[in-house]
Amino acid sequence: MHSKSKRIVYLSLFALLAILFLQQGVNAQTNDLLLEAKQQWDTYLVGGTCIPGSHNLFAGDVDGDGIVEIVTGGILYDANGSFASGYGPLRIWNWNGQTVTLEVAQNWKGSISCVYAADLNGDGTVEIITAGSSRNQTGQPTTSLKIWQFKDQELTFVTEYERISINSLVVADLNNDGALELVSVGGYSSDSKVSGQLCIWHFENESLTLTQRFILDEADVKRANSVFTADLNKDGVIEIITAGYAGNLNNSKGQLCVWHWTGQELILKAAEQWQNLEGYALTISGSVQGNTMVNSVKSADLNGDGLEEIVTGGSSFDGANVTAQVRIWGWNNETLTLRENKEWASDYLNEVKCVSLGNVDGDSRIDVVTSGAVCSKGSFSGNATVSEMAQLRVWGWDGGVLTLKYDMDWVTDEGVCAWNVATADLNNDGSKEIISVGCSYLSDLCDPDMRIWSIPIDNTKNGESFPTFYLAIATGAVILAVVIVAVFQHLKKK
Repeated sequence: MHSKSKRIVYLSLFALLAILFLQQGVNAQTNDLLLEAKQQWDTYLVGGTCIPGSHNLFAGDVDGDGIVEIVTGGILYDANGSFASGYGPLRIWNWNGQTVTLEVAQNWKGSISCVYAADLNGDGTVEIITAGSSRNQTGQPTTSLKIWQFKDQELTFVTEYERISINSLVVADLNNDGALELVSVGGYSSDSKVSGQLCIWHFENESLTLTQRFILDEADVKRANSVFTADLNKDGVIEIITAGYAGNLNNSKGQLCVWHWTGQELILKAAEQWQNLEGYALTISGSVQGNTMVNSVKSADLNGDGLEEIVTGGSSFDGANVTAQVRIWGWNNETLTLRENKEWASDYLNEVKCVSLGNVDGDSRIDVVTSGAVCSKGSFSGNATVSEMAQLRVWGWDGGVLTLKYDMDWVTDEGVCAWNVATADLNNDGSKEIISVGCSYLSDLCDPDMRIWSIPIDNTKNGESFPTFYLAIATGAVILAVVIVAVFQHLKKK
């Protein structure tokens, strides 16, 4: 072969190898989540704001402007104050793809433990619901459920109901009468009795009514941490799903219950309890962590078979460490079936605080997004040399195996926990972002450490990626070069 012809082939082959190397480099980075934005509160370094709990973040269009807002709660305090004398900091934000903007801020004496939003009375205006506490003129705190409306950049307080403990909220038409019910779960105590409770609320004419309250001792619900609603088997009937733990904290069992509300009665349809072994772990500050518990429950059709799966996130004690735990369950209208269990530990205390379900990588299936923390023993002490790390993970389930697709751990200030996570298309670009928020700490000061993440989409939407496109071009170039050389040699022989 002529030396010039050889050079053509060699250059073409070199281009092909370069593209292959580029493709491998890009593919090696597909497990990375892209941090799009980070937002601190105005109290950063001068006071403190913390957003604990597992239901203190909501993403949705709460003012009817076609843009998804981020609603956050928590507790705010000044540098000389304490959580006990703090304020409930209701905040509404938006992100346009470049900048995080605070739309409205409202504080009151008390705290916010969870937030939600829905058009409760069907009048076309979304209500924002906050649950937590309020302090009256004498400074005495009481549990509080508040209703707000946000229109034309104005936040308006509508009504309030006191003295009901609430950990989690959800809204659904439970009895197919065309009207939405607000469902809450929380704690109940009377004398020596401690149990979970479920409440059903009705909102009409700017009035909030407690329709019914159920004490959940039938299923030995010691603590109800999370509630969700769904038509799990697509029979037209909405189920209420609750999760938390059963038994005493020092030997707690993870718990999942499915209920049906008839309009009068709350009927237990199925219940499951579990733990790896007996005993309990301690928190990083030395108090009782417990054994096994669920912090967050959601449901969706994860594998596209037309039926919804239930996803629980929490933690379990394995005798040495507290392992983070994600479980996927099926329900056949009679029994709950464990379809998948995933546990992991990279340090002493690993915990899933919150679960969100959404298609965040552009493929055809809904992803399981979990947030939480990884902590070492004694890391909360004043002389600790290690920090708490926030953890964010994205999982995929094909009906058989739960696969880790993306993960991110990070540390900011002296330590951080990602208490809450949500998924939504914040900037209307057709792709869902991941929003994490929680609490980072620096000495006695806290910040929510709100972060917006995305997954770089390469080959998930169009069936081929940017480097694959150039791989095809390079391959074609090599083939063309070989053909040209062959023709040239053939003509030369003639």
